[in-house]
Amino acid sequence: MKNWKTLTGNGGNKLVLKDNYSIAASLHQVTVWKEDKPLLQHHTDTPQPGFPTLIGDQLYWGADVLDLAANVRHEIPGMQEAIRTAGGQYQVSHGNEYTPSVFAWAPDGRAVAVSVQWIGIPGPPPAKVLLLDKEGRLLQTLWEDSNLPVAALYISDNWILAGTPQFRVFDKATFKATIIPEQLPAVRIEMTADEKQLLLLQHNHIGLWDTTAGKEINRWKGNWNDATITPDGKYIIAVDFEGKTFLINTAAPHEQQQVEAPGAIFSVAADDNRLLAFFMHGAVVRITTLL
Repeated sequence: MKNWKTLTGNGGNKLVLKDNYSIAASLHQVTVWKEDKPLLQHHTDTPQPGFPTLIGDQLYWGADVLDLAANVRHEIPGMQEAIRTAGGQYQVSHGNEYTPSVFAWAPDGRAVAVSVQWIGIPGPPPAKVLLLDKEGRLLQTLWEDSNLPVAALYISDNWILAGTPQFRVFDKATFKATIIPEQLPAVRIEMTADEKQLLLLQHNHIGLWDTTAGKEINRWKGNWNDATITPDGKYIIAVDFEGKTFLINTAAPHEQQQVEAPGAIFSVAADDNRLLAFFMHGAVVRITTLL
């Protein structure tokens, strides 16, 4: 590994590395760097859980859209009310409503999957996964149960993936679900750029799936806190609960190279050439070359 470069500004554990942008988000704050230099920082009182999605110069973050070129934030009208009411399905009041657990925007920005949980007097289903359009209109209730809210969602060009107790892959056109039996819900979901490989992170293992064959091709057991796969599918970067980080070549899956870093790492993001990391101590974000 080459030297790490510290990015000036506040950090966050939800990281995105795309084109010449580096992004770090937390529940109430997002920081954006362009070419490793601070571009903007935005704070909101409304929690925005989940990974931001960058489409050109538009950053979709929860119920907000940030125009990075103009440095302007837009709150999507109707989105918060759609979440509170599960797309208009329920009458709600303050303290008796749905709240978001995670957002996942589609790569074209036309729809968002939202995991919600019911807060208040029992009655409505405690947990749901909603699919809303970009104006906040309900397209489909994908899943509901008396379970804990879903912690991980992902939308690709063709599928909607949900870390439900039995992992579900929804066809975007028909909403038909394929169930992948897993013992624990996924806490992070990623796909390669060609959608041929799927990474499922669970705290006791990382699974790599061949989406064409519909089967798991490799599994790395361990106590994992985070993991990501490069868009070309060549490498997985995995972080254990002690903050040790490992580089795994998917062509040589039994070889794990520990990444040298100036401290314990909490979470990571990667493109085909670079690695972005949020460090446990000091809330610092740093970047380095992948190899």
